[in-house]
Amino acid sequence: MDKKDLIPLSASRIKTAQNCSWTYFCKYVLKLPDTSNEGASKGWICHLIFELLGDDKHKKHLKKVLKNRSVYSSVALKRLVEIHANKLGVNYKGALVDMDKMILKGLNYDFFGDILEKPLQAISEQDFDLIVDEKDKKYRIKGFIDKLFIYKDTALIRDFKTSKEVFKGKEITDNLQDLMYSLAVQKMFPKQKNRNCEFLFLRFPLDKDLTGNHGKGVLKMDSISDEELEGFEYHLTEISNYLNDFSETKALSNLAAKKPYPSDGSFGGPLSCGREGFKKSRGEFVLDENGNKIPSYICPFRKPMSYYTLVDENGKIKKTAFLKDKDSLVKLKEKNDQIIKEEYSGCPHWNKKDEFDI
Repeated sequence: MDKKDLIPLSASRIKTAQNCSWTYFCKYVLKLPDTSNEGASKGWICHLIFELLGDDKHKKHLKKVLKNRSVYSSVALKRLVEIHANKLGVNYKGALVDMDKMILKGLNYDFFGDILEKPLQAISEQDFDLIVDEKDKKYRIKGFIDKLFIYKDTALIRDFKTSKEVFKGKEITDNLQDLMYSLAVQKMFPKQKNRNCEFLFLRFPLDKDLTGNHGKGVLKMDSISDEELEGFEYHLTEISNYLNDFSETKALSNLAAKKPYPSDGSFGGPLSCGREGFKKSRGEFVLDENGNKIPSYICPFRKPMSYYTLVDENGKIKKTAFLKDKDSLVKLKEKNDQIIKEEYSGCPHWNKKDEFDI
């Protein structure tokens, strides 16, 4: 079966669809341009350094970083971080210090998975793109695992997190990434009957305390059985069928704004729509009418926008860009492609037209 016939499912893609159908429509169907937030930019740079230092040919840089307790002690790594920090707008001192601290935490936490025993394989950025088409199971999963250690009977899956919060509620008890990674490893490494996934939240303590317990930043998930993974496969099949030919009608069926607020402390429902207000310089909050701090996040697809779309000769969207970034599309334009100016009217919940509007 051609992979193009099935939508590539990832944990983030599924979570987006479950949280808000309109956001999914904007991101994966309309492919609207989106401003990457600062946290995501810093996280991307951290993951890049982890991938590089996981390669044996960069051992000299790793040794220098660990010895001097700073990624910037390596001239080559310092230059690399600064290049990408400049491109992504996270080149101010506080962000550079923040990334340095997170990278060091990740490197000092059993980075090669050999504290208890030496793995048969230690893989950085293990990618996967798997298709299953058998009887009642039909889906495609795609993604990558930050660190994967293969032992005799066990596989250890590790994911680095640079988010400001650790998992809560359903994010712990029913985690899509855990399920997706475990399923991918089961398919790629069937001899490893035990699959253990752990998330490292690099903004929080990872080291063990005096009682031998890891810090708040270490979340070790329970191993998922083969039976549970098979059930997940049927669920993936249902999701794949639902997301196939995702229409605007479907996009209006599950709006985050119309859901109740999460009761388990997780992020979702109306919270994901965000809220505007006075934003502190380099701050992480806005103030409500009573002067209380609230998140400064606002959904990137909440407001109307003008943008450009690069389409091929069949009208298929290849890429989109904000008006100021039109040149980025011009560079990608091929023969018979077109660049078209588009208007997005905003989220239908937050930008309702008056009944007398013509």
